[in-house]
Parts: sequence; C-alpha cells; structure tokens
Amino acid sequence: MTNRPPFLTALFHPLNLSMFALTAAAGLCSAWWLAPIGFVFWLVMVVIVARDPGLQINFTRQSREPLSQRFQTRFDRLDRARASIFNSLQGVPPAFRKRIQPVQDTLDELVEHAYQLCLNMTALDNNFYVQKLSNNFNDDIETMQKNIASATNDRDKKEFEEALKSLEARKAQLKSVETLLSRFEAQLTGTNNAVDSVVTNIASLKGRDAKQIEGKIPPLLQVLQTEQEELKQFDAELEKTSL
Repeated sequence: MTNRPPFLTALFHPLNLSMFALTAAAGLCSAWWLAPIGFVFWLVMVVIVARDPGLQINFTRQSREPLSQRFQTRFDRLDRARASIFNSLQGVPPAFRKRIQPVQDTLDELVEHAYQLCLNMTALDNNFYVQKLSNNFNDDIETMQKNIASATNDRDKKEFEEALKSLEARKAQLKSVETLLSRFEAQLTGTNNAVDSVVTNIASLKGRDAKQIEGKIPPLLQVLQTEQEELKQFDAELEKTSL
C-alpha cells in the first residue's frame, strides 16, 4: 500500500471525493452560487481528515528510514507503546483524554527523539563494523612492537613508536565507540521498560475519578522526562564521537 501523506489521503478519501463531485454537479446543474459554499465544506472535510492524528502517526511510522537491527527491534517496541496509548484514548470521555494528553505529548517527543538518536547511532554502528572488519589492530600492534625491538637505529625506532601510538589510539577509539553503542542499546531497553510501565498505568486509570487521575499524571510525566534527559546525554556523547 502506498504511503500517502495525510493531505493526499484526505483528498482521495471516498467521502471527500463524493462531496467534491456533488458540489461540482450542484454548481453546474442547479445554482452556481451553491458551488463556493460546497467547496468550503469540502475543504473543511479535507482539512479534518488530513489533521487526523492516526493518519499522521501512520505516515510518520511508514516514512522512517530503517535502523540497525540491534536498534530497530527496540525502537519498534517503543513505537508500539506510543501507538498503544494513542489507541487507548480513542472512544474515552473528552475529560479523560484531556488529562492524559500531556503524557501522550511527552511520549511522542520521547519517541521522536529516540528515533533520531537511533538513526545517528545506526550510521555510527555501520561505520564501526566497516572499520572493525578492515583493520586488525592486535596483529598490527604486535608487528610494530617487534619492529621497535629489532630497530637498529634511533630514527627507525622513533618512527615505529609513533606508528604504534597511532595504532593504539585508533584501537582505543574503536573500543570507545563499541562501548557507546552497547550502552545506547541498553538505554533503549531501559527506556522501553519505563514506557511500558507508563502504558500499564494509563490503562489502569480508566474509570477512575478526576482527582485520582490528576494525582497519577505528574509521576508518569516524570518517568518520561527522566528517559528524555538520559537520551540527551547520548546526544552530547555522540557529538564528541567520530570514526
């Protein structure tokens, strides 16, 4: 199925197409002055459909670039949790939805932030494995150490020592990137667990009175904000990391 933007989906919605056809027919066959009024109603219908949150979420999800497999499965779980809360708010009283909306909005921001980080980490992960496969630092370091030991003059020895330092620095850099990728993978797992607890708590709030709901919202927001802050730390680390 083609992943149309929400506006195009709204334009080709059967009900909107029917309204457009009826408006045109009325303008041609009845009274011309009915056509502008009909087109205004048609445009309102298109805007309403285009702004449907469900359409926008689906379009965003289907438009995303694929991630590294180690991150993809974890991000998909996070995205499903976001969709779960969205679906749970369908058909509920407006007052309940209004009280839960801050949690939904904060989770939306968290998910989008996590996706951007996953995208950046995917690029780093792909580069890391290319570098890892194309280099054998242990063998190269061992060879350079032998060259230093067998050097017959100071100039050769100095060149070998400089090469050894460069190899060791490069090896340490790759190790640092490997650690960062593993830590981010673990962070995604922790974020998923935190978000799952939020989803469970949201489900448990249905049917409760307003006072009980209001008292539960701040702790849920705090959970999501804490995860957001932890992701921001990876933003900072990623800016300082290169291969």
